[in-house]
Amino acid sequence: MTRSCLETASSFRLLCKLLYFVLSIPFCVCHAEIPNLFRERSFNASTIAEAVNYFAALGEDAANIELNKIASEEDLPRVWTSRGFSRSERVSWICRILFRPKGTAPLRRPWFGALQLPFETMPVSKWPLYPVAASGKSYFVLSEGYAVAGLPEDPKHYIAYCRTTGVFRKHPVTVPTRAQAQKDAIALRQSPAWRAIKWKDSGQGFSYAMSEEKTWKFVRAQADSIK
Repeated sequence: MTRSCLETASSFRLLCKLLYFVLSIPFCVCHAEIPNLFRERSFNASTIAEAVNYFAALGEDAANIELNKIASEEDLPRVWTSRGFSRSERVSWICRILFRPKGTAPLRRPWFGALQLPFETMPVSKWPLYPVAASGKSYFVLSEGYAVAGLPEDPKHYIAYCRTTGVFRKHPVTVPTRAQAQKDAIALRQSPAWRAIKWKDSGQGFSYAMSEEKTWKFVRAQADSIK
């Protein structure tokens, strides 16, 4: 063989050894840490928006895998009975914002149980993202922690419903500043939808008396706690 051929053969063998070494290294896909909304009990309008944008940036398929993984990590009745915050419940909040309806009818709420809200006077036409509410550039959660009677819907089933019935968000939402969120929270309380709520009511098969002030404090804290 000529010197040129020997050098070519040597270079080829070296390339093969290098390729073998690279392929023998365990393949690892590194993911960013899940949003604070799922790692810390406290949350606000800013952390909600950041979580929505995190999943929107992943794309629908990757977001679906990640949301299902989070939802699979806990037993809902046990979490709500112990009064700990529920990652699965928060997954449903994100789904309410992350998926928009294909038609005019809003996507249904998750069937997890009952919240401390006067549901009878909160029709879906006025509260399409229930229990989330959009106001201005902010999203707020109206109540957290379900009272469970019977078997709640599997959160993975709700994710699948949203994917089938809704359209995945492709664009990020605004991450509100403290001032913006405070302005939006006040606008929410002054909205016709909020003013139409009956905090004390009764009818056929139901009777309740709930605190408007308690709900307002919960919403307002989601603005005031933004740094």
